[in-house]
Amino acid sequence: MIRKPDDSQELRRRRRSGFTLIELLLVVSIILVLAGITFGVSRGVQNSQARARAKAELAVLAQALEAFKTHHGDYPWTNPSKNGGLTEEQVLSKALLGYMEFRKDSSGNVSFMRKQGIPNSGPKSFMDPTKIEFIGSMPKQVTQEPDIKFVDPWGGVYQYKYKHVDNWENFGFVLYSTGADLNQQGYFENNGLINLNNKTNSANKDNILYGE
Repeated sequence: MIRKPDDSQELRRRRRSGFTLIELLLVVSIILVLAGITFGVSRGVQNSQARARAKAELAVLAQALEAFKTHHGDYPWTNPSKNGGLTEEQVLSKALLGYMEFRKDSSGNVSFMRKQGIPNSGPKSFMDPTKIEFIGSMPKQVTQEPDIKFVDPWGGVYQYKYKHVDNWENFGFVLYSTGADLNQQGYFENNGLINLNNKTNSANKDNILYGE
């Protein structure tokens, strides 16, 4: 004869099942919380590492710019009216790899143009381009100038300006990364001086300026 469980036994069984479900939900909740914390910490570590790398790469570029100035007497100009219409990013890479030079015309006007008469052995380079990630094409023939842009750990192009306008007031060059958000808004005035009113806005907070 099969004995039918009484009501008290059935109630205890249901309670045990209920507690098990609650415990399961509690464990799942704890796992999700820990996963969120781990993900947040991991992102923070990755961002810190990326910023450290960006600062190191800015230092490499700055060192190359100083070597360029020692050799040529000034930093590369980014004023498009005096460099053949090149963009700032093009000027930075072409100049540091040795494909640009200062040139004076018969009237004594100085411009910063593409280098002429590149030897078969290649121009004098002021940096090793493999030290920094870049986008664009690097020709196999050293007599052909590259068309590359140096980029930061987030894929943003490193920003460079020097004597961008005739009334340039900054003593040196401007060199920075736009950071993880790949954005900047009015970070610098055209004369090369930092815009203090915009320095701390949301688009500029994570910018990494060389020398700071």
